[in-house]
Amino acid sequence: MRIALGGILHETNTFRKQDARLVDFEVVHAQRILEAHEGVRSYIGGMLDAAAKLSAIVVPTTFAYAEAAGVIEEGAYASMLGDLLAGIEQALPVDAVALALHGAGVANGVGNIEIDICRKVRELVGPDVKIVITLDLHGNLDASLSQVVDAAFGTNFHPHTDMFERGQDAVNILPELISGRLIPKLHIEKLPFLLVTATTMYGPMAAVNELCRTIEEDHDIVACTFFHGFVWTDTPDTGPSVLVIANGDAEKATEAAQRVARFVWERRDQFRPNALSPEVAIKSALNSEEWPVAVLDGGDDPGGGCPGDGTHLLRAMLKANLSATCFAAMFDPSVVAQAHATGVGATVDVELGGKTDIRHGEPITATAYVKTLTDGHFLCQSPMGKGARVFVNRTARLQIGGIDVIVVSERHQPIDTEIFLIHGIDVSRYHVVALKCTNHWRAGFAKVVKRDFLADSPGIMSRNLSCHPYKRVKRPIWPLDLGVVY
Repeated sequence: MRIALGGILHETNTFRKQDARLVDFEVVHAQRILEAHEGVRSYIGGMLDAAAKLSAIVVPTTFAYAEAAGVIEEGAYASMLGDLLAGIEQALPVDAVALALHGAGVANGVGNIEIDICRKVRELVGPDVKIVITLDLHGNLDASLSQVVDAAFGTNFHPHTDMFERGQDAVNILPELISGRLIPKLHIEKLPFLLVTATTMYGPMAAVNELCRTIEEDHDIVACTFFHGFVWTDTPDTGPSVLVIANGDAEKATEAAQRVARFVWERRDQFRPNALSPEVAIKSALNSEEWPVAVLDGGDDPGGGCPGDGTHLLRAMLKANLSATCFAAMFDPSVVAQAHATGVGATVDVELGGKTDIRHGEPITATAYVKTLTDGHFLCQSPMGKGARVFVNRTARLQIGGIDVIVVSERHQPIDTEIFLIHGIDVSRYHVVALKCTNHWRAGFAKVVKRDFLADSPGIMSRNLSCHPYKRVKRPIWPLDLGVVY
């Protein structure tokens, strides 16, 4: 069995004013894909693991990835897609193409990139080559995707600790597909509402996952996945969906998907956003009886495309005169450069953050002590992506009042404690740990943090959906509109 492997993975926040450029992507080709993902808990890492166990021949093509950001520039997307298609063409003949995609990628002049990629790959390889893909739980799926791929596997968990397993699924199904023992019937059921991102570790989302796993107990159901969608992408596809793969039975796939959709719809009030202002979140955190607690910068999560230099939460923390507190990670390369120029032990006057736009807050004027400087290299230790090399460029640990602030030169959402550890910070010794990350931190901090409080702010990931200028989502849609019927 010969498999061409690659992908373009990007989560697009269309409310971000700055487009994603080609330079923002890490684009790797051929052997470098194997070097970056073998032994790593990523989608491609899982694909490679399964392929090795099946003694399959893997031909790596092109894989492009960037931190979530704004709409992809048309030329940047065309360049990456061109490389991917050229690599697949050079790999022919193949039995299958395995692609790591996201589901909420948007490019100028194109729209939904996942359907565009899969259609063009299908045109290239023809009807007989199997196309299998992995998708992020936050994908906004185009229902026609079911017509151009043979199988699609989305992460079940948030944090996405099962990327590796879904990559394995995508390759492990290939012998059944190629032999004809499995005739895949895919159905994608869309729901007319906007679902704010939520953890699956507990609460109503855990119940949805439990239903999906129950449905998968049917021998004819290959996979049942509930996609939350990504509400900060303004497209006609925005919103949750259910994807079911059944063996040879389209009606069973449809019925199963609609069963999950009805379950979610009937409980939609349980999924209403719940967040506090930064000031209230801080007060609530200080009332905790167990330490440490996490305060989350919900309006400015780089993992959702935000600039990462928002100052609303940090400003409120400084006004509250907190101590035994650490904060990560503020994106401000100019302040990092200033700290590196003066060196460890220096006291510097800074204008920290607030350099992208007014919406995320103005710069914080402060006097800071430079405690630690690093080169920004570390290995991910979270179950989500463990073993991956992380590089946030030069960093600095600044002490401002009683708060240790980690400042980075590349946007970063802290999904584990490593960004603190490389600066000499053991978060277990702190009372409050503030994070520019809304959900992915849970896996990496699970053994440390006792409670968490989400601080909302006017950023481009605010939970107040009415403050976002939706223009392209299909209306009516709940909760923006009343009287919506599913």
